Amino acid sequence: MATVTVSYTEPFQVARQLASLDHLSGGRAGWNVVTSWLSGTAENFSKAEHPPHAVRYRIAKEHVAVVKGLWDSWEDDALVRNKATGEFFAPHKLHALNHKGEFFQVKGPLNISRSPQGQPVLFQAGTSEDGRNFAAHYADAIFVHAEAFEDAQAYYADLKARAKGFGRDPAALSILPGIRPIVGRTLEEVEQRYQQAVELVSIEDAIVALGRPFNDHDFSQYPLDAPFPELGNLGSDSQKGGSDRIKQLARERQWTLREAALHFSRPRREFVGTPDQVANQVQQWFEQGASDGFIINALLPDGLQTFTEWVVPVLQQRGLQRSEYTGTTLREHFELAVPPNRYTVADAR
Repeated sequence: MATVTVSYTEPFQVARQLASLDHLSGGRAGWNVVTSWLSGTAENFSKAEHPPHAVRYRIAKEHVAVVKGLWDSWEDDALVRNKATGEFFAPHKLHALNHKGEFFQVKGPLNISRSPQGQPVLFQAGTSEDGRNFAAHYADAIFVHAEAFEDAQAYYADLKARAKGFGRDPAALSILPGIRPIVGRTLEEVEQRYQQAVELVSIEDAIVALGRPFNDHDFSQYPLDAPFPELGNLGSDSQKGGSDRIKQLARERQWTLREAALHFSRPRREFVGTPDQVANQVQQWFEQGASDGFIINALLPDGLQTFTEWVVPVLQQRGLQRSEYTGTTLREHFELAVPPNRYTVADAR
C-alpha cells in the first residue's frame, strides 16, 4: 500500500507506477491517497506556495479520476498477441483519455496494460468534512484514528451513509480503525507490558508529535502545565480533521498542554489485556458497527507478533477471522469485485 500525494505528483506518473507494482506483485498493490498537509512541502517541489485545504481536495478528486481513467486505457482483452496474423493488440480496445481539467491535462493512453486487479485498491484517511466526502466517494478502505468505541461507531455510520449518498454500496467500503494492542498472557504481564510502552514516550517527543497536525507548530514555547493554548484557526489549513479533534478534546476535558501531548502519544487502555480480553473488544467493535477490520499499530517491538500469535487464534475460534485466504489479490482479500473497464461497459450498451 504505497502512500502517494496528489498535490505533488502527476496522475500519469502515479498510474504508471502503481499499475507496474500491481503487475509485479500479482495483484497486491494499493494506493493510500494523501493530499500533503505540511506547508513547507511546496519548497521541495519548486512551488511558490502550498495549496489551501479545500484546493487540495479539488486536486485530489481530479487526480484520482484521471488515474482511474488511465488504468482503463487498455480493455482486458486488448492484447491479442496473435503470432500467426502479426496482430499484437486490437487498436479499437486501446483508449486515449484526452482529459483537460482544472489542474491536469492528460492525453493518455497509459503505456501499460490493465493490471491484475483492474485497478489497485484505494485507501484514504479522511476526517475533515472534505476528507470524509472524498473518502466516501473514492476509497475502497479508510484508515481512521478513533478515540473510543462510541466515536468509532459515529464515524462508521457517517462514512457508510455518505458512501450510500454517492450511490455506492456501503458494504464495499471497509472502515479500519488503527489500534495499538498490548497483549499479555496474565493480568500481571499485561500491566508490565503496558507500563513498558508508557515509558517509551517522553514529554519532549510528545510535544513534537503534537505539533505535526498543526503544520509542525512549536508547542515548546508554551508552559507545560498551563491550560492548553488557544490556537484559533491554527491547523485548519493543514491536517484539519486531526487538529480540530485535538483542540476540541483539549477544550472539553480542560487539559493542560502536558496532558494533551501525553494523551495523544501514550498508549490508551483500549485493546490492552489478555488474549480473550483483547479479542472481546475486537469482536465488539466489529459486530456493533464500529469497524470492518483493523490496522495494527504495534507499540512494543513484539506487539504485532503477540497479537497474531495470541489474539488471532481466539478470533479464528470464534469465526471472526479467516484461517486461509480464498483469493490471491488484495482486492479479493477485501472481497471487492474487479471494476469493469469503462470502455468495455460502454461497448456493451
